[in-house]
Amino acid sequence: MDETPEEMDQIRREAAKIDPYRYRKRRRGLAALALGAAGAGVFWLVLEAVDKRRNPCERVRDHFCKQDAASTACQSYGAITRESVEEASSQMRSDLRAQCVRKIERLKAEDGVVVP
Repeated sequence: MDETPEEMDQIRREAAKIDPYRYRKRRRGLAALALGAAGAGVFWLVLEAVDKRRNPCERVRDHFCKQDAASTACQSYGAITRESVEEASSQMRSDLRAQCVRKIERLKAEDGVVVP
């Protein structure tokens, strides 16, 4: 050992400052961040799936019935909603739902109304 006691003390102080778990802590922090991001992504996907599952004709009916329950639009979209669920032909059900989607898009584009 060629070091003097002062140099040995300096070496010990520097060694005490070294964190042997620094990279483990960093890796755990990044893993926690990735897990949080993945959880947020899954939550967003679930919300989107629930929103997409909802019948668009039901959304339009609810919009018009909220404005005026006795209106003809509320009554007609009530009938369309029933038909979009109970119709025997799957093609007809999908056509009715597509019509409701177009109505939602038209309300948003022309009137600036967002149908929830």
